[in-house]
Amino acid sequence: MTEGPQALSLAEQIATQLADSIINEEYAPGARIHEIAVSEQFQVSRGPVREALRILENAGLVSIQPRRGAIVTNLTVAEVDDIFEIRAVLVGLAARRLARSSPPKNLSQIEERIAKLQHLTTQADQDAARYVTISQELSFLLCAGTGSEQLTSIVYSLFHQTIRYTRIGLSTPERRQTSAKTWAKLLEYIRAGAEDDAERTARELVDNSRAMAIKMLRSEEGTS
Repeated sequence: MTEGPQALSLAEQIATQLADSIINEEYAPGARIHEIAVSEQFQVSRGPVREALRILENAGLVSIQPRRGAIVTNLTVAEVDDIFEIRAVLVGLAARRLARSSPPKNLSQIEERIAKLQHLTTQADQDAARYVTISQELSFLLCAGTGSEQLTSIVYSLFHQTIRYTRIGLSTPERRQTSAKTWAKLLEYIRAGAEDDAERTARELVDNSRAMAIKMLRSEEGTS
């Protein structure tokens, strides 16, 4: 998991772990999550499990259906298009604000993670999951660097909705190489205080992942 709000309730802790299982495809789209099995897994009553599943429903990861319970949602082109357009605006705003306050207080953390992305793209056996995790951390750092708790909270609330699609959007070595170069370019604009270029480049990062995710989802639809 990436950094986020602390002091989670029991239901939120269960929801977080179930979300990770969905993201890592331990629960496939269309799979049912059984309340009894989850309560036994975490050794809790079914009350916190039900609350956790409602949290996942609000996050768009499951759909709670009559007589069937919680079903893992399918990845759809329409959802990708909608969520990533929203995310692009938010991340673009964060980058603009960060460039405006250049240099931001957390610039060294941003630099460190971008360097890690660049290093990962040079490895023969690339760790795609690690790349996605670091890129998500960078998005949170951009927001945190603005000093706006509201902006950071909103972007974090979209985390589980976007992470599945981000993994698809960064699933090839070529996409990750392009992404790392774009992050490096964004860093240059933030250092230079170039607000317009920083916002445009941050939105480009999200838009590129959206385009790739949509392309692969449509390809899967065509072969199913």
